[in-house]
Amino acid sequence: MKRYFILTSVLLASVLFLSACENGEENNDEERVRQIPVETITITPDQFDDFIRVSGSVEAINDAVISSEASGQVLYIANRGQRVNRGDTIARLDDRSLRANLDAARAGFEFAQETFERLEPLYADSIVSTQDFRAARTERDGARAQLDQAEKALEDAEIRAPFNGRIEERMIRTGELINPGMPVVRITNTDRIRVRAGVPERYSAEIREGNDVIVSLRSYGGSDYESRVSFAGNVIDQDRRTFPVEVEMSNPDDVIKPEMVVNLRIKRRAIEGAIVVPRTAIVRDEGSVNLFVAREENGHKISELVEVRTGTATGPVVEILEGLQEGDEVVVAGMSNLSVGDRLNIISNETSVSRAERLQRSDRPVVTFD
Repeated sequence: MKRYFILTSVLLASVLFLSACENGEENNDEERVRQIPVETITITPDQFDDFIRVSGSVEAINDAVISSEASGQVLYIANRGQRVNRGDTIARLDDRSLRANLDAARAGFEFAQETFERLEPLYADSIVSTQDFRAARTERDGARAQLDQAEKALEDAEIRAPFNGRIEERMIRTGELINPGMPVVRITNTDRIRVRAGVPERYSAEIREGNDVIVSLRSYGGSDYESRVSFAGNVIDQDRRTFPVEVEMSNPDDVIKPEMVVNLRIKRRAIEGAIVVPRTAIVRDEGSVNLFVAREENGHKISELVEVRTGTATGPVVEILEGLQEGDEVVVAGMSNLSVGDRLNIISNETSVSRAERLQRSDRPVVTFD
């Protein structure tokens, strides 16, 4: 009986030892498998907006340097930064001599008019000659022209704003003598602005008036604004090989300033049912373009390298024409430490559509204006 107990104990110990060895080997195998933390996207075909990117400069639609049409000493001029409405006085000249000229012109016209009216019935009765009557009429007309000229000169002594705006520059000071043609002030209205840009000639068949545009102020810490192409030129710049486009849009709160350089994303076309991935997910090899894709294997996600064919690229995303299908899970971050066959530790996942939108808009708000 004692020998039987000893034998049983030995057999049990052997079984436990073998089992422990097998478990240890399995645990070692588990430890030897690389687990790489990655981010992935799940492919969801959707509309892909193909944009071209150009830079443009901003100008105010109403921006003018106002010059004087009269001569005289400056008695008043609006302050820089002052807002004025159309018709408001922005500068006033000494008009005493102009008023004297107007009084003299008015007196001359009244005398010529009375003379003409006195001779008119006499001419009808053939009491005065035709020559005398015509001379009186000519003198009356000349006096009327001098009166109009004097009235216009007096009006020009008050320089008025041609549109609503803001005084940006003053070219003269109070007390200075000015002559006709001298610049007085610069008035700018930035309620509506125009963005001018040049588009490469290879897009001449695709960029038309009415194309959607996103105007970006990100370099100034601002937002993006949606608008449309208001003008697309037909003449190519011979030096730059570009054609001009303009975008007119509202400018609430004067956020966009004249002479700013802004970025434009002009929509070329919309591709339906497209598959897009971030540019940074592309792994290039000699003669091939690849992506890491997560595949299911024994209950784990394993990395696999898939060759793809790319299509249109715009900004941070690129279209995939071949190699992927709906539902594929593509690695978009963590590829630098990744090899084929590595086990994946997926720390985040989103759809390809949401990732593309986030990349293109950079989580900045888009405000729509006309």
